[in-house]
Amino acid sequence: MINYTPPTQHTSLFYNSEEEYLDIIVPYLKTGLENSEFCLWNLPETLEVKDAHEYLRPAAKDLDVYIEKGQLSIRDYRSFYLRNGVFSAQKVMESFAELEKSALGKGFNGIRATGDGSWALGKDWPDLVMYEKEINRVIDLHKIRAVCSYYIAKLQLKNICDIGANHQSSLVKQMGNWNRLDPSVFTRVSIY
Repeated sequence: MINYTPPTQHTSLFYNSEEEYLDIIVPYLKTGLENSEFCLWNLPETLEVKDAHEYLRPAAKDLDVYIEKGQLSIRDYRSFYLRNGVFSAQKVMESFAELEKSALGKGFNGIRATGDGSWALGKDWPDLVMYEKEINRVIDLHKIRAVCSYYIAKLQLKNICDIGANHQSSLVKQMGNWNRLDPSVFTRVSIY
C-alpha cells in the first residue's frame, strides 16, 4: 500500500486489479478519516461492504470509532448512484450537496468520496460522462474531494479519454509506478 492523496479535488483512477485499486483508495480514505472528513466509499461491483471494512481496518486502526461517529459510509454503488434502478446525474449531484451540508453540520471538515463508475458502461455511459463533467462545478463550490475509479479491462480507449478529459487529473500505474496525468493528455488522443 502506498500513502498517496491525489493533488486535485476531482481525480480519476484507472486500475488493472483490485490490488491497484486498494493501493490508492485505502490510504486516500485513511487520510480523510484522520483529517476529520466525512468519507464516502461507493464500492465497485466486485467488492462487498464486509470485505471493504476488512481492507480498510489495518490502515485505519480506529475504524470502529470512525464508524460509531458516523464519519464513514461504505455502500454498494447502486445505493448512491441509482434511484429505483435509474441513474440521474442531477440527483447524484444534489446528493453530494446535501451530504456536504450534513457532514459540515456534524462538525466534519468536508467530504472525501470515492466511487467506481465501471458499472455505467452501456446505456448509462453518456449520462455518466455528463455527470463527470458537471460534478466539477459542484466540487469547486463545496468542500468535496473525489476519486472516481474505473477498471481498465472494461473500458475502450474512447471511454478512457471521456473520463480523463473530465477530471482535474488522472492516476494510472505505468511500468510499476503511479503517474498523474493532466486532462489535456486525453483530449489530444485521436481515437478515430
